[in-house]
Order: sequence, then C-alpha cells, then structure tokens
Amino acid sequence: MSGLLRKFWIEPPVRAVMLLTALMLAVLAGGTAFLLYDMRQREIEYARSEISTLSRILAEQTARTLDGVAMALRGAQDRLSDSIGLQLELDSFPVQALLKARAEGLPQFSSMFVVNASGVVMNSTLLGTRPGFNEADRDYFATLVRRDEGLFVSQMYRRRFDGEWTFYLSARLVDAGGNFRGVVASAVVANYFESFYRRLDLRFGKQIQLINARGNLVASFPSDMDKVDQPVQGLPRLTAKAADPTGTIHVTETLAGENRFVAYHPVPRYPFLIGVAVDQDSALVSWPMTARPIVAGAGIVALLLLAASCGVVWSMRRRALMASALQDSEERLREMVESVMDAIVTIDEDLSVVLYNRAAEHMFGVPADEALGKPFDRLLAAESRGAYHAIVGRRRNSGETRNARRGRAELTARHADGREFPADTTFSSTEIQGRRFLTVVLRDLTERKRIETHLRETNRQLQELSTALQRVREDERAGIAREMHDELGQRLTAIKLELSWLGGRLPGERADLQDKVGVIKEQLNQTIASVRRITYELRPLILDDLGLRAAISWLTGDFSKRTGIELVLDLDDDEPERGSAEATTLFRVLQESLTNVTKYAQASTVWVAFHRDGDDWRLTVRDDGVGFVLDAASQAGFGLLGMRERIRLVQGTFAIHSTPGDGTTIDVTVPTGQ
Repeated sequence: MSGLLRKFWIEPPVRAVMLLTALMLAVLAGGTAFLLYDMRQREIEYARSEISTLSRILAEQTARTLDGVAMALRGAQDRLSDSIGLQLELDSFPVQALLKARAEGLPQFSSMFVVNASGVVMNSTLLGTRPGFNEADRDYFATLVRRDEGLFVSQMYRRRFDGEWTFYLSARLVDAGGNFRGVVASAVVANYFESFYRRLDLRFGKQIQLINARGNLVASFPSDMDKVDQPVQGLPRLTAKAADPTGTIHVTETLAGENRFVAYHPVPRYPFLIGVAVDQDSALVSWPMTARPIVAGAGIVALLLLAASCGVVWSMRRRALMASALQDSEERLREMVESVMDAIVTIDEDLSVVLYNRAAEHMFGVPADEALGKPFDRLLAAESRGAYHAIVGRRRNSGETRNARRGRAELTARHADGREFPADTTFSSTEIQGRRFLTVVLRDLTERKRIETHLRETNRQLQELSTALQRVREDERAGIAREMHDELGQRLTAIKLELSWLGGRLPGERADLQDKVGVIKEQLNQTIASVRRITYELRPLILDDLGLRAAISWLTGDFSKRTGIELVLDLDDDEPERGSAEATTLFRVLQESLTNVTKYAQASTVWVAFHRDGDDWRLTVRDDGVGFVLDAASQAGFGLLGMRERIRLVQGTFAIHSTPGDGTTIDVTVPTGQ
C-alpha cells in the first residue's frame, strides 16, 4: 500500500465513517446479545416458575394423600378407644375387620396394623392376626410409649417381610384407665409416590424428590432406590426469610460444572419437603431454536452496514488522495520548524542529517552546512554511538507508524572543540510520502548535572555533620549525666547524711528545730530525685552499665508510674552491645515515642515489643489512643523527624501507622552491626 493510500485510511472523514460503522455494529451486537441474554433469562425464569408451581402442587397433593391416611388412622384410633373397642382384644377378628374397613379404597398405604403394649404386631390388614413381628425398636412405637405425640410420622424403614422402603403414621391407644394399650399404625410405601411421579407428564428433564424431616430421601423421580434414606445434598434452611411469598425456596446448584435449579416446598401439616429440579440445559432446550433466526438477521444487517460503509469510504477516496499531497507538504513544513530552546536534528533512512537548527549549531559548534548530509553519530561521543544505533535500528525495523510513541535516552554528545557533555535526547519517527524520518531533540544537561553533583555532595556533608552532631550530643549528655550522678548526687547524699546527724543531736525540747530539719530533709530528697530524673533523661547510666533491656524496663516503668498508663512489655533476652550506637538509637526512639503518647495519644494502654528479627533489632511501640491522619503536615513534626533522622543514621527503617480513633504504631528496625 502506498504512502498516500495509507494516509487516506487515517483521514478524519474516513475515521468518522469507520467509527460510526463500528459504533453501529457494536450497538447491533450489543442489542442482539442483550436480546439473546434476556430471552435466555426469561426461559430460565419460566423453568424456575414451572418447577416452583409443580413443587407447590405436589406438596399439596402429598398433604392430601397423607390426610387420607391420617383420617383412616384416627378413625381406627377412635373406634378402638370407645367403650366397645376397649373390650376387643387387639388380635381379634373384629379388630381386623375394623382395620380393613378403614383401609378400604385407600391405595396410598399398603397396610394398617395394631401393636400391643409390648411392641408385638397383633393384627394387620396385610398379614392377618398375630404375624409375629416385634416393633418395639421402631420410633413410631417407642416414641408413643413415653408420651402422646398425636399423629406421629416415622423415619424410613425397610419392611421386614418384603424389604420395601416404608414410613409409618401411628397413633397412641390407651385403655379405660388411660394406660398405654398399644399403637395403631399405617404403612406408606415409598414406591407409591414414585409410581405417582411416573404418571406425571414431566418435560424438560425435571426431577422430583420427596424428603423427610431428617433431610433423607423418601422417594424420587427418576427412581434411585440406592439413595433412599440417604441425606440429600444442598438442602436449604427452611426459614420465612429464605422463602418467597408462596413458601417456596429456590436454590441454584452447580453439579459437574453445570447449573441446576431446584424449588423446595414444605408439605403442609406434615414433616416432608418436595423438591423439584431442572438442569440448565433442559430449561434452555428451546432457546437455541429461537436464537438462531435472531443471530442470522443481525448478521445480515451487519453485512449491509459494512457494504454501505465501504461505499461511502470508496467515494471519499479520490478526494482524499488529491488533497494528500498538499497536506503532506504542510505537515513536513510543520515538522521542520526550528526550536529556539533545544537542538533539533532530523535524519533520513540513510541516517544522514536533513534538518539542523540554529540551537544545534550552538550546541555542537558545527555549522549547518557542515552537518547536513553527514551521519549524525559523528556528533556523539564514542561510548554513546552504540546506544544511538540500537535505538535507530529498533525504529527502522519495528514497522512503527508515524504516530508511534517517542523514545528517550541520555547520550553523551561531543562539541567541535572536543568537549563532551551529557544530553537528554528524545527520538520520534515520522513518515512523509512513504519515507521515514527520525527527529532527534537534544537538551544540554551539563548545568543540571553540575547542580545535581553539588546537591549530592552538600547532602552528604550535611548527613556527616548530622551524624557527628548526634554523636557529640550523646557524648555530652553522657558526660553531664555522669558528672551529675557522681558529683552532685554524692554531695547531696552527703548533705542529707550530715543533716540527719545534726537532727539527731538537737535538744528534744526544740521541736521547731526538729520540724525544720525534717522539712530540709524532704526538700533534699526531692532534689536528689530531680537530679536522678534529669540524669536519666540526659543519658541513663543504666543503658551503658546494664544494657538496653534494663534501660527499656526502667524507662517504661517510670513512664507507667508517672502517667498511670498501663504498659505491656515483650522483650527478647538478646540485646545490642552496651553503649553501642544501635542501643542508644533504639532507646532514644522509645523515649520520644513515649513522650508523644503522653502529649497527644490520650491512650490507656501502650504495648512495647523488642526482638531480634534475623540480622535486625526490631522495636514496636503501639498505643490504643486517638490516632491521627497521616499526611505531610502531621509527619513534619520535630519529634517524628528526629526519630527518622536517628534511624537513618544507623541505616535502619522507620514506619508509622495511624488511623483516627484506632491508635498509633511505630515500627523500627536497626541492623545488628554484625
């Protein structure tokens, strides 16, 4: 494709047509996708509505089925509890006739039977009198022995004589004195519900489960006898908040990577749950048939849009090509405008200079007539020519367009007098009428480098001065503290002893002198305490004599005693060398941190932890105070700056974390110096 033709494809009118076409295609694609998605969601909602309705209908049908069993069972209970029934033996023929009369015409249960007070089956509509089974271990009998539960629904059992899965509805029988006489029960075979489910016209892969109060499967469709009386996975909690207004709970399960929708509805008046499920593929079985015509129609419309856009673009081509030459000329003129601030050099594909402004003449000391047509790398120092050729080679071989991003590098240029100087160099490529040009913009960095070097040296000197001042300050503090402790402290103690000696020799009748001596001694005690406090604040001798752990214990104990703030200590046995810079730095940081807690934190508890962490000493101070917002202003205080500077001088790290209302934590690490 020629340069003019490539230029034509990025003309604003062409871009506008292409963007409009792309926008229309995007809207068409988005609308089609939204329509298909909406149809898909409607299909899913319809399927969920169907299983919800089916679960509700099946729950009501199951309740009516069990109502028939319950009515027959209560009728038999009433007849066996009236004056005539109480006179009948449970294994008598009249009792069997009564049971058969009550069970007649009710296909939902397989038998009705009575059990005596010992748990032995005495009469059954299916097995006759005295079949010989003992049911004392079954819950429908054992529960009613202890108390009257009304109508009791049992768990699942395999029937002893035929192995059928069965659950029982039972009611308590009592004699005229109210004593337990036995149980009348009805056996409901799970297969009855499965045969009922098979008769339903279930489409779209629906599945049905009847679940008892223990969460175990009673019956299902399709039938799966191996899972009967096994826990059903994924059962929801039946709460009013989880259910919809009809009492149905909807659950979406994922099995083998596919979604499955389940609607659970409780059976009214009975401890059962009906679950109706449908997998997503079955719910969407009709969706592809509806989606195909829509996708085909959208594709036809997209093709028509593309054809119309191509026609419009083709009609614009001739006019764009005619205007291209003039536009290229103007663009080249704009690219060649000289800059009065920076040196601008343009090179062609042969790496020869084709543009060389006055600033470049001044920077390199080479006139334009000597530079034009010559390789540009002759203006660079030898060590920078390799980097220059690498940059130019990447731009020549990468196929970048003329709107490619700019590259930037720092190269060393060479003046005509042989002087070399650093230059900030920016490279940008341009295509004009199919030819590629590379524009190089250079800025002399000599002055900036000189200033940077001066600043680095000044900072180094300031850091050395700061280190020396800190060392001198600590030495002076240590000297003053030791002089006060050794000289002033001992002299005050001696005065106190002499005063005590003098007070002991005063006449007993001079009570006024005795009181005056006591006052003077109290003032001496306060003075000694003040001298000791000032001494330890200047430089605690315990830090040099006993080490950092002892100094931390003394400082935190004194802090807690003075402020009333609870202080929790966590100290390692290991510690820095006594009197070392590391020990002094950590002690001063802790001292400043506790001072800040006293002034600002309003804390009730402070935690101080000191450990060795690998090759570092780690000190953490945390409080439960008011905290503050960490910003530039809050971190510019002299206390925090002083701590940061101390840590920096020993090549450590300093971190502070604080949130208003959530306390403040200062975390410091210092190298062990090993």
